Amino acid sequence: MEKRVLEVTDGYWLHPQNGCLERGHRQMMATEGFYLADRGTRIHLQDNRYRYAVACYNLEMADKYIHTYDYAPEQIWGTYQVGSLQESFMDEDYIFNDRCYFRVCLRRMDGETITSDEAANVENIISVKSLGQSPMPKVFWDEVQRVADKVKDIRSEGDLVLAVLTDTHATVNGTWQDTAANIKALQEKVHFDEVVHLGDMTDGTVSKAMTRFYVSSMLNDLNKLNVPIHIVLGNHDANYFHGNPEPMPLHEQAELYQGDVARWKQAKDKTYYFADYPQQQLRCFYLSAYQNESRPRYGFDLTQISWVRETLKDVPKDWRVMIFSHDAPLAKLDPWSDEIRNGNLLMQALEGSQANILAYIHGHAHADYVYNWQGIKDFPIISLGCAKCEDMLERKVEGSFTPPRELGKTTQELWDVLIIKNNGRLHFIRFGAGHDRNI
Repeated sequence: MEKRVLEVTDGYWLHPQNGCLERGHRQMMATEGFYLADRGTRIHLQDNRYRYAVACYNLEMADKYIHTYDYAPEQIWGTYQVGSLQESFMDEDYIFNDRCYFRVCLRRMDGETITSDEAANVENIISVKSLGQSPMPKVFWDEVQRVADKVKDIRSEGDLVLAVLTDTHATVNGTWQDTAANIKALQEKVHFDEVVHLGDMTDGTVSKAMTRFYVSSMLNDLNKLNVPIHIVLGNHDANYFHGNPEPMPLHEQAELYQGDVARWKQAKDKTYYFADYPQQQLRCFYLSAYQNESRPRYGFDLTQISWVRETLKDVPKDWRVMIFSHDAPLAKLDPWSDEIRNGNLLMQALEGSQANILAYIHGHAHADYVYNWQGIKDFPIISLGCAKCEDMLERKVEGSFTPPRELGKTTQELWDVLIIKNNGRLHFIRFGAGHDRNI
């Protein structure tokens, strides 16, 4: 996820104690993104009207990001080298002694305000030679073959086969590239019909510009599969986390995350829609379960629920329905919220329809769980564990399962191949940590 072209933002400074960005420094400009440098990489100042400083971040990440509830500052799984950023700025060349990520901060010698035009002209102010190359993604070939064999054993003609993942929370120096590579390797063997991402693509703690860069890069990886990609929005996708001053309103999220599904959308500016699969006689709903401006934030607005209710009336006779959402409709299934806004109304809309509902599938809980809803209609509400390499046991729904994870091992991965059989049976074939589930 590192940026390959040096770009800076005016008004930013890097704090020497933590390497984090600070706004409001008019005489400064700094890189928001992280760059990978190999040993021997050289930074050269080309314009003596400026001075620069370098912040380094080693490739080792703290275990707490895997085993506890914590998110890495500014979305990098690395450790800032305290003291690497000196308060005195330099004009001589900087040569890296070790492979690491880095950022650069520049200031004007005359103390005048740096403009956006100067920031855009940074390539004529400072240059970097021999940037590092990202490591090759880890493809767990034994797991690819195992899952492929199982899919082929279960799959029948006419079944719908989806790759389903959630809560990737992609970071610099994280495991997203491995996940994307493993999905692609399996796709080449079994050929998914579609991919469904259940939200929280990144942590949402950086600027809008950087979130757009990271998400666009991830979508580019997924689009290489050459199948439709459905993304339901998670809470972190609103770009609000850790007090982020640049949250994204829903219309911006719709444009960024769901721009490629416009052909299915009933309303372009909405963040929810349905798609029909005539061969399987199936209608899938992709719902929006979070709105940062509302209270409670988790839940479903009344306009969406009315749309669900009316759209269910139009489901053809003998068809079935699947619901995909980031969050569960019931507060008892959400470890982060005491109330799901209008969740009861959504359940009433589902129960009051004539449709045959196969399942409600969601992420957000960072755990595997099946809750058997028994009301007017009986259907399972199914939680999927997070694709991010994380096994923290805090804030878990009672009875849920969080499998152990380990970087560099097959268990760093966690996502499913979902086979929807013509008889309504659901087969979740797990790639990586966890277990298969037949529902």
